Amino acid sequence: MLFYESKTTIPKERHHHVRLLGTGASAPTREIGQGITVTRSGVGVYKLTFAENPGTFIRFGWGLGAATPGDVKGQTVTRDTFDTTAGVYSIEVALWSSAFAADDLQANEYMDLEFVFSEMASP
Repeated sequence: MLFYESKTTIPKERHHHVRLLGTGASAPTREIGQGITVTRSGVGVYKLTFAENPGTFIRFGWGLGAATPGDVKGQTVTRDTFDTTAGVYSIEVALWSSAFAADDLQANEYMDLEFVFSEMASP
């Protein structure tokens, strides 16, 4: 398999990939996401805290999956602002049902997240 260098308009771009496995009404299990801790702030709201400053926040992307894919149809994910207060680097994401209500990630449901940062202070 061959890999090629990416081209981007963001200087010194960094991608952080995270995969969460649902547990119902508790913090999901982080399966992928080096240096990231996950806690549950409320129904369907998960706080991701980075062990080190990842840089200037650029964007995030998400995807949902499940052992039975139809279990996550119609759901969506939103984010809060990236928080750097008091030297803690965190962001909250929320899962919403197709009825627009907060919804916990259930067992055998997955949330795939990608966070993009730049090493530059102001790209």
